[in-house]
Amino acid sequence: MIGLFDLDSRRVRISEKLVNGKPFYKAVVDSGVCGGFLTAKYCTFRTLAFKKEGGRKVFPPAKLPFNQKTNKFLISKFLKAAFSCDGGVNLYVAKVLKTGYKFLIRNVYLSCHHPRLQLDYKKLLKFLGISSKILKDDKRIIIRKRVDLNNFRDKVGFLEGVKITQHSAFWQGWEKDKVLDFVLSSYDAPDKIMKLSQFRIKR
Repeated sequence: MIGLFDLDSRRVRISEKLVNGKPFYKAVVDSGVCGGFLTAKYCTFRTLAFKKEGGRKVFPPAKLPFNQKTNKFLISKFLKAAFSCDGGVNLYVAKVLKTGYKFLIRNVYLSCHHPRLQLDYKKLLKFLGISSKILKDDKRIIIRKRVDLNNFRDKVGFLEGVKITQHSAFWQGWEKDKVLDFVLSSYDAPDKIMKLSQFRIKR
């Protein structure tokens, strides 16, 4: 934004707080010019629901400015940024309590509360040949199948250097793309992935 709008870097206010004992940073750009340009071009950026008179919960009329005619390279770059910021990758061992059978949970997800945007993200992924599912209760768009995870890696992926946050029990500090590589390799060698040190029970 500093480059695009020729902003004075002093207009960017950076704050820090601790989350689970780790630093969490927030940057706020204080500029009416930037805000005016973006809202004039894309309407509202507010996506969280709010209560109207009478207590009725509604979502603002947000939508993604893309369609099937949009250049797929642009869609890919947009999704890469979205999944890097508001998404992630899951890889962990689960167990059936009755039998003790172990299996891997593996997926890529994008967190999104807005029902219209959930549909928009699902459509954009479909434009790239990636099937996904909306989990309404979890407020997520999730990619599960091997072929779709492969397509996600090849056509979208995560921004280089983006790491998993402290909310992950197993992969905190790991690059998201690296964990995605583990996910894909796990289909050919699940036992090898299950034996990783991340999944050893600490006594």
